[in-house]
Amino acid sequence: MKGSMWSQPYLIDLTYAKNFELVKASIRGKNRRILEVGCGTGFMSLELARMGHNVTAIDRDKYLVNLAERTAGTDPYRKTRGDLTFEIANFSTWPGRPGAYDVVFFSRVLHDMLRPEKVLSKAREQLKDFGRIVCLEYAYNLMNRRSATWLYQIRRILEVAGWTRLPHLSERPPVGIDEILRKNSERKQHINSFEEMRKPLERLFHEELLSWHPYYYWDILADMQIPDKREEKSFAMLLRSMEEFLIGSGQIQPALFRFVGVKTRR
Repeated sequence: MKGSMWSQPYLIDLTYAKNFELVKASIRGKNRRILEVGCGTGFMSLELARMGHNVTAIDRDKYLVNLAERTAGTDPYRKTRGDLTFEIANFSTWPGRPGAYDVVFFSRVLHDMLRPEKVLSKAREQLKDFGRIVCLEYAYNLMNRRSATWLYQIRRILEVAGWTRLPHLSERPPVGIDEILRKNSERKQHINSFEEMRKPLERLFHEELLSWHPYYYWDILADMQIPDKREEKSFAMLLRSMEEFLIGSGQIQPALFRFVGVKTRR
């Protein structure tokens, strides 16, 4: 965990825990059968199982699944939680269990999957009638100059103070902002755009909710290194609340969206 956000509980509270709250709020009822596609280290599936849900979590990365299983095996609540099963599998070739699940969810993985229309069609097949799909995904292709300007301001403050491992940005704001936009452009070429995810979600599911949330600050927190941990915690909290305010007031374009949809009979 050294050098990552997992090394400090307050950073987890402001990042992964916030995302879990969004997923948790999107799942209704008790003892649901849930499928997580692309579970990674499995922390979300573990928390859902602790809530009493029965969870199947799949990921194609053997190392991450082994880590998830090892973590779940040391869980002090494992005797009272719901069923939790991890599988090493590529969702596109996974045989699946059509009509078996109350909820299928993707957490920051759909953007990286080829042919999202096909992926979401398969997800729909796994759901019972009126089952729900929950997608928590980022849309970096929507980053605009206002968002990049805000990021530039924060990054330069941390850089001047010597409190970040992020690469140097130009002292000239227009040049530094262009650097951020260029780097983002390079990243978005390798991921699905918002529209490439949104269109099949709208076509395959009845939209119940589409909401936008802070996410740019994650990149800053991951490489922030303020020596005094109390000051670091305060700055991290301020950074997230600033982004939330800027999104709410329409001053920057957000990157993280949550889609909740229902499988209805066609």
